[in-house]
Amino acid sequence: MSASTYWSTTIRKADSRSPKEGAEKRLDRLRGVLRGVDPVVATRAWREVGDALQTITDRYAR
Repeated sequence: MSASTYWSTTIRKADSRSPKEGAEKRLDRLRGVLRGVDPVVATRAWREVGDALQTITDRYAR
C-alpha cells in the first residue's frame, strides 16, 4: 500500500467515526510531511495552521 493510499484510507475511516478524529489524522499527515522540509518552511506552515484553527475556534465559540 502506497503512502497516499494509506493516508486516504486512514483519513476516510477517521472521518466516518468523527470530524475531530479526521482532523487529528490530517494533522498527523501534515506533521509527517513537514518533518522532511526546511525548518523555516515548516514553522511558517504550522503558524498558518494555527491561525486557521484559531479562526475556526473563534467562529464556533460565539
